[in-house]
Order: sequence, then C-alpha cells, then structure tokens
Amino acid sequence: MKWQKTARGAAVVAVAVATVFGFTACSSNSGDTSSSSSGRVTVTFWDQKGGGASTTLDQLVTQFNNSQTKVTVQRQFIAGSATQFSSQIQNALRTNSAPNFVFGYNNPAGMGDLIPSGQIMDMAKFFGTGDYPVAKSDIFPGMVAESTFDNTMYSIPTDGGDYALFYNKQTFAAAGLTPPQTWADVTADAAKLTTGGKYGIYLPIDPGEWTTFTWLSMLWSAGGQFLSSDDKQAEFDSPAGIQALHAWTDLINSGHAYPSSLSDDSQQTGSPGFTAGQVAMFIGRLADLAPLDQAMGKDVVGVTALPGINKPAMCTGTNVSFIIHHTDAQDAAAWAFISWIMQPDNQTAWDKGSGYLPTSTKTEQSDAWKTYVQADPRIGVFADQLTYAQTRPSISQYSAVSTALAGNIEKAMLKQMSPEDALAAAAKTSNTALSQNS
Repeated sequence: MKWQKTARGAAVVAVAVATVFGFTACSSNSGDTSSSSSGRVTVTFWDQKGGGASTTLDQLVTQFNNSQTKVTVQRQFIAGSATQFSSQIQNALRTNSAPNFVFGYNNPAGMGDLIPSGQIMDMAKFFGTGDYPVAKSDIFPGMVAESTFDNTMYSIPTDGGDYALFYNKQTFAAAGLTPPQTWADVTADAAKLTTGGKYGIYLPIDPGEWTTFTWLSMLWSAGGQFLSSDDKQAEFDSPAGIQALHAWTDLINSGHAYPSSLSDDSQQTGSPGFTAGQVAMFIGRLADLAPLDQAMGKDVVGVTALPGINKPAMCTGTNVSFIIHHTDAQDAAAWAFISWIMQPDNQTAWDKGSGYLPTSTKTEQSDAWKTYVQADPRIGVFADQLTYAQTRPSISQYSAVSTALAGNIEKAMLKQMSPEDALAAAAKTSNTALSQNS
C-alpha cells in the first residue's frame, strides 16, 4: 500500500530551519507560527512518560528552553493506556487538533494507523538540518527499519529498548540456584521456587503489545518465524510457535507461574509482583531496574539475558518521535528539540533517567554512555542482546496482527484455549488483515 506523503520538499524545510534559528531566509508558509513577541517559536508535544522518566523529561525540556532563544517547547502528558493514547492521536489528526510532535510513542509498528492522515512528516527532510544535526546513518540500522514504511521514514527512534529476565538473587541463593541460561533452566527453577503461595515466575497475561513483543523472542528462539518473507501470511502458528507458547502455558498449567494478570495501566511487565515477593522471576525492561533497586536493593535484583528455547533470541523495540505538520517554522522547531535530545550527552542523560537504551551509534560510542554502563554491569545485559536482536515488521496491518496474537495468547494463558487453538485463531484473523497488504 502506498502512503500519502507530505508534499513539502527538503528545500522548504531547510528554509524553515533557517527561519527558526535566525538565518536570513524566511518561510513560504503564511500560517500561524505561534511566535511570541520575543521571536521564539512555541511548539507542544504529547507523551506518556511516567515516574523517573517524566521527571527527567521535564528537566531536559527546561534545559533545552534555557539553552537557546529561538524555540520554546511545551510538554503535555497524556494519561491512559497505550491503546487509548493511540486512539487520541488518531482522533486529533482527524480533527486538526494534534500537537506539533509526539515524543516516545511506544508502538512504532502502529504508525501504520497514523500515516494515512497525510500529516506525519517524512524525516528525510530533517536529517542534517538545524543547529543539532542528526544523520540517518547515526541511527542503528534495525531501528531505522522499524521506523520505515513503504521506504519512507516517518519517525525517528528516540528510545531504544529490549527486555531481560529479572530474578531475585536472595531467593535463588537460598534455593542453591544460579541464573538460568536456557528455557529448560527457567522451567526447572520455577518449579523449585514455587512454594508457600509464591510462584517461580510471572509471564505476560495481557491482550496488549507487551505480550506480542516478549513472545516473539520465544518464537524466534524456537526457530519459528512471525510472518512470511513478503509479510502477507502469518507463520507463527507453526510447530515452533506451538512449542514457544507451550513454554509459557506449561508453566501456568504446572502451577509454577503466576496464574492471572499483574498488568495495569502503568505497566504490563508484572514488576509489582516481583517487588511484593509474589514471584521470583519476571520478564522486564531496563526501565524497571531503578525502581526495583530502590524498593528492594541492588543486592536483591538480578538480571540475566532472556533464556531461549533452542537458541538466544531477542525482539528489540523502539519508542519513536514524529512530527505532525503544522507550519514550516513549527515543524523545524519540533525537529530542533528532537535532534537536540539525540545528541550523545543529552541522550545519555535521558537514558539514565528513563531506563532506555541509545538509538544513536554516536551515543553508544560516547564517553558519557560508556561511563554509565561501566557503573552497573546489569545495564550491559540489555545492551549486549541487541547484537542478535530482530525487530517487528513495519506494515500497516501490524496492529491488527499483534492484537489478534496477544488476545489469543492471553486466552491460552488463562486456560480458555489450547495453545494450538489460540495460535490458529490468531493466524486466521491475522491472515484476513494481511490479505490487504499490497
């Protein structure tokens, strides 16, 4: 499917950048530029960052606004679930009430639902422009792929991430166990750690994206494929897929995994159950590390690479930022903040406060990032998995496929369907959606 593209060329954006940063050119757009009497261009962005990430983002917005005199950035936090956020963005696009940009959107594959509005800017027009240049080549290639639809890059990865297996060091030591290296180890350890009303592990039980995101690593580690090479057919309902889902449901059925959902609007990992001592292991994000350390202590919280069924596998994900077209000057002002936060020192500060991983190779290679990782080797566990990680497909039908898959996995985890029937039902719905991929 060919997306409608924004009809403004690179030269127009370059003019807009010049206008924002005080050069002699002027914008050809005669619309409202939201400039104050001081000459600053004001832009607003939406996000859903909570906890320490919210505090860090507020600090960075203030730092950016104080560091220059051309742009004022205003942040608007949007409460609610990720699904509600996506619906709110879509509604804002329909009613011409969208912000200038969205920061850290957590469903890049779901950009296919937004692009048809014709209002999402092609990022190629901004690369290399402004006071804080960022080149497309600065971004990890796999992350570029996740932001690209129909050969057009409509967003830029600003938050990198994957997940790993968290385990309670004290509980493991008391049981005479070492961190699991394979899924067979996880299964055996969960059995030994299930006692006294406490469970060995929590696995995702939720109809949302987190379930699909984490289960894909299980599928790939079993040797399976998500979709066909042309993205027109589901392939997760294979023997490998069935093995991967049984790896989860068997732990539920044996009574060694927590039997109901621990997710809520603020998190889907189940980390509260780990903090409360209800479970000894769970699959979590780097962002979970700091709050868990604060609640339990660094000596308690262990992290190991996600164990695979037949081989190591990882699904890397990004949160992306994207610009919604308003005026040329506002578009350039939005890029000014996004590109500023992508600078190595700024992205390291953001990652430290938010728990994300770098999306820029320049950040990864910077002294600031290296110093951060050396201070806590557990961070390196997350980063090291990126060497063999894969990404989700960037197709407009991804949301429909993921919703079908996660919803049916949830039913299997709740013993409402067998793994075989769950994957067959998900594949049937997915194939109907994928038949529209042309």
